[in-house]
Order: sequence, then structure tokens, then C-alpha cells
Amino acid sequence: MPRIYASNNDPYDLCRRCWPKKEEDAEVLYRNNGTGPDGRGDCFTYDADHPPYGGDMIRCDVCGKLLIDRDNWPT
Repeated sequence: MPRIYASNNDPYDLCRRCWPKKEEDAEVLYRNNGTGPDGRGDCFTYDADHPPYGGDMIRCDVCGKLLIDRDNWPT
């Protein structure tokens, strides 16, 4: 965490500042009633596992900030 999967299973990695504090807020942004790969249905997930930040050059999908070790935080 912090990763959100949209309804179509697209992953979004976010920094602390950009992370939606409530799951309901994330649903408004990322749940679009789409279906995941292979017709799996809605794949929306809030607070999903993610690769370790701080070396893989992963950036926040909202603000573009490079994610670092301190972004590996639990909500």
C-alpha cells in the first residue's frame, strides 16, 4: 500500500499527500464500473499491495513525485 486498482485493474501508486483519506473518495475517482481483464468484473481495490518504493523510480500518479521509502506506509 498505497496502491489503488481502478475498476479496469489499472494500478495507481500515490504519495502520502495525494492518497484519498477515505475509500469513498477513491471510489469517486477510480471506480468506473468497468471490468477487469478477461471479463473479471469490477477490479476496484483500495489500499492494495504494491512493489517497494524507494529505488524502482515509481512516481505518484497524481503529482508525479518520486515515491521513496517513507511512502511505504500503512493507512
